[in-house]
Amino acid sequence: MSTLTKQSLAVVLFLFVGHFAATGVALAQDPGYALRFDGASDFVRLAETAFIMAPGWESTKTVSLWVKPTGAAYCNYPSPASCDVIFGDRPRWWGISRGVSQGVDRIWVWNVDGDVDAVGIEYALDEWIHVTLVHSDGILRAYRNGVLVGSVPSGATQQPSTGALPILHLGGMINNVTRNWTFAGDIDEVQIWNAARTPEQIARDMMEPLLVSEPDLAAYYRMSDGPGSLLLTDDSGHGWTGALTDGGLGVPPDGPILWVTSGAFNINLPIR
Repeated sequence: MSTLTKQSLAVVLFLFVGHFAATGVALAQDPGYALRFDGASDFVRLAETAFIMAPGWESTKTVSLWVKPTGAAYCNYPSPASCDVIFGDRPRWWGISRGVSQGVDRIWVWNVDGDVDAVGIEYALDEWIHVTLVHSDGILRAYRNGVLVGSVPSGATQQPSTGALPILHLGGMINNVTRNWTFAGDIDEVQIWNAARTPEQIARDMMEPLLVSEPDLAAYYRMSDGPGSLLLTDDSGHGWTGALTDGGLGVPPDGPILWVTSGAFNINLPIR
């Protein structure tokens, strides 16, 4: 490459980066793949919450993920616990869901401590947003694109009195044909933490993949497997591999969950 060509390329790169800095848009890494759920029969079964997470998770935890809702949402009771599951445990003690509850259509961060405590997050169809659930010190907090949108008092997550161990799910949950809480849309970069992450940590780690050596990281689903895989690798290295599932419990299969090119990280955020 000639000296002139190198100089020209340098000028172009300088102007490109300068444009983003001037417009207040943060540059981000390529997020790779995402999983696309059909809202009819798709979900990923992970493992028992008590196995994935550390003791004390009922009172202290964080879940962060990127999500792009599509289509129509469904709720069969006036509670976020009975809306389409983006992330949560079966039989529905806490999680992140989408649908019309309390008269409004929201992405809901929620927890059951005897009552259902919830914070709603506004969203737009076909647009990626970053959602974080933080539960600690008796408070449930919800973040949208790294910014706190609300909080409510909420105690330790209730668990079955039978000693049964709830199982974490991603992208949906099926009990039967009429109790089918499957999510329509894309999900990427799911992080599960055994700690209450700070606003600074959430903002720092929104726009690029995590280091697998992060302390307190219980599981991390970067969607790194790609087309053809029916497994979802836990990229934290802890081995909590998920199983991509299509139908069951009376709901017929209609085709596997799709691996798609992700649009996460590619939103315009002010440089912090």
